Amino acid sequence: MESKQRILITLGIGIVLVLGFFFITEAITKHTGFSISESKEDNFASCLKEQDITLYVNTNEPAKTLKNTMLFDYLQYFKIINCGRNNQECLENNINYFPTWVINNNRYKKDINLQELKEISGCNIVTK
Repeated sequence: MESKQRILITLGIGIVLVLGFFFITEAITKHTGFSISESKEDNFASCLKEQDITLYVNTNEPAKTLKNTMLFDYLQYFKIINCGRNNQECLENNINYFPTWVINNNRYKKDINLQELKEISGCNIVTK
């Protein structure tokens, strides 16, 4: 009898925790506009992985330079060439302005923002 009560109490607590999480995430979405969901980002990330995107930089401090780029959160989906360390590839590709983005064989001689990346790559973040 006592073990059945423990199981029921444990199930009740579990249900309360799950419902609490659901209501908290809904409140966050309602008040901030941000959704706690990975599916939106996953579609965008999957699309970026399929693109041919290269970022050319020229720096002695690549970590600092890349951290300051507008698309820092998405750098893992790009091929990054540091012309300060790999000048031969940059010369072969006639890269003489930094940053230079090559996205699907088109060059952009500037730092691009998320909106521009979505437009240029054809990748979009799905919204509700």
